[in-house]
Amino acid sequence: MKRIRKRGRLARLEARVESIEERLALPAPDPLPGQQNIPVATIAHHTYEGPGPCQATLFGTVCGIHRDAHQHVGHDAQT
Repeated sequence: MKRIRKRGRLARLEARVESIEERLALPAPDPLPGQQNIPVATIAHHTYEGPGPCQATLFGTVCGIHRDAHQHVGHDAQT
């Protein structure tokens, strides 16, 4: 009895995953009127990796921004 329930749960889980994958494969909808696109670089969060310009790699691209241009959070904000 337990094996049948586990198989049923597994089948439902697989169906949910496939459904999500299908939705993610759809093209992004057009922006709504008044909606603005935000460049990914402004929402990417990473830790400054110095010295000098930031050496953090973001999606295959080196950040290269000065330390002062990074948003400081937590204990870094106090220093």
